[in-house]
Amino acid sequence: MSMPRFLFCFAPLVVLLAGPVSVRAQAPAPAAPPAEADMIHPAPKIEWEAIAELPPRAGFEKAEGLAGVFAGAQGDVLMIAGGTNYSGQGFSPGLPRAWWPDVYVLQRKYTPEQKTVYEWLPAGAELPRSLAYGASANTPDGVLCIGGAEMNKVTDECFLMKWDATEKKVVFENYPKLPLPLACATAVRIGNTVYVLGGSSQMPPGRGTNTFLALDLTKKGDEKAFVWKALPAWDGPGRIFPIAAASLENGLESIYLCGGRDPGGEPDFLTDLHKFNPAKRDWAILGDIVDPRGHASSVMAAPAFHVPPHHLVIVSGTDQDLVRMMENNTRKIEAVDAEEETARAKYNKLLIDNYPGYTRTVMAYDAEVGEWSSIGNFPGQACLTTPSVNWDGAIIIPGGETGPGKRSPKIWQATVRKKAAVVE
Repeated sequence: MSMPRFLFCFAPLVVLLAGPVSVRAQAPAPAAPPAEADMIHPAPKIEWEAIAELPPRAGFEKAEGLAGVFAGAQGDVLMIAGGTNYSGQGFSPGLPRAWWPDVYVLQRKYTPEQKTVYEWLPAGAELPRSLAYGASANTPDGVLCIGGAEMNKVTDECFLMKWDATEKKVVFENYPKLPLPLACATAVRIGNTVYVLGGSSQMPPGRGTNTFLALDLTKKGDEKAFVWKALPAWDGPGRIFPIAAASLENGLESIYLCGGRDPGGEPDFLTDLHKFNPAKRDWAILGDIVDPRGHASSVMAAPAFHVPPHHLVIVSGTDQDLVRMMENNTRKIEAVDAEEETARAKYNKLLIDNYPGYTRTVMAYDAEVGEWSSIGNFPGQACLTTPSVNWDGAIIIPGGETGPGKRSPKIWQATVRKKAAVVE
């Protein structure tokens, strides 16, 4: 709660000399607009729409979704690259994923009536190799793609993915390498700096790391200065698939980091919330993610984005109890016999076949007052292991994982309807 403000008016001292004095009444000065600290910004209302669906891959009749893609926007095109799926196979634990190098380009156009229409364009390129589970961030020059993995190998390479409007194709530009191979991390851009948080150097991912790196985009062209620099990490567990986005508090744009998972750690599924102040270059812990029932809640791999001025929005999460149940059943236990292993496999198949999907709850954190609220539900199957993309104010969720082994080809758009601020 903000402290009340008091207005003290000091009248000037007038010395009356001999003779009459006339005084003209003056109109009062206009009231100053309320300060930001005295405003309450209600949680935003979000309207969802499926604007497109990934086209079928060459040689395939049906569109397939992808998880772990790079994605970003440049002008009137949205670019999506890489990712994994099970390529039409019936999923079962231990089944190898298919990794892809494909690039997709969705163009946005406007009709004379100002209606928005979308069209898939030939990308004219593909990734140099099949990559997934990297981080990506919009920049003024294109989409910065950071790290990632190919099958069992994690990479430290970074590149810019750009749309060449003249040649009508995607082109790539090498960017500084990370100081370590990194996958299953997340990225945030504030101004001219891209930040990378968390991740693992193993695939399948092992223990999460406290990696926290920054790249100053204004140093491009300076070979010595244009490098990733390590920053002090948050006070808490390392993590893979963390949630991070920027938000405002008292006029300062900060990074909010929460959730994720630290496989093998205790706790494993994480609920903590942290804030990084770029001006002071320090961290503060803000407590836990809180679900609508008031309980500490874990989220991981969920799309997240900033709604100005104060809200961090997280779309969906995961059910840690179901995940643990399937992982425990899958884990090889030498003491069990073949009959019990068969029974466990059948039980897991039942769980997978009847998996309800990830939670559709959309949560918002008000960074100004430090409170969580539920602001609705995602309208379809909630998508995880996918980024969110700010496309000129519209938020894009480019498909993703909808359950164990399942993917969605739908491209979702969130339109934020802001509610008017009120004076406290």
